[in-house]
Amino acid sequence: MITALEKLRMKYIALTKKEKADLVGQLTLDEKRLFGSYLLDDEIHIETLSNSDMDELDGELSFGSKTYEDGMETFVNNKE
Repeated sequence: MITALEKLRMKYIALTKKEKADLVGQLTLDEKRLFGSYLLDDEIHIETLSNSDMDELDGELSFGSKTYEDGMETFVNNKE
């Protein structure tokens, strides 16, 4: 099981502001001091997602020969 401190120290993790606040709230006093020193030393940097970053994609996406619409793979039948 990953502790809150380990999760906060992960690279390239995307957290919402609420998730970050919940994880910081789970830290003990000593862990909060350690986490604070990491932040001050710029050893870690946490990016938080805003609500606008979490919108769903609209329309169609194509990757190679596969096309996706609304998260589902679409199949095109060109037979007449």
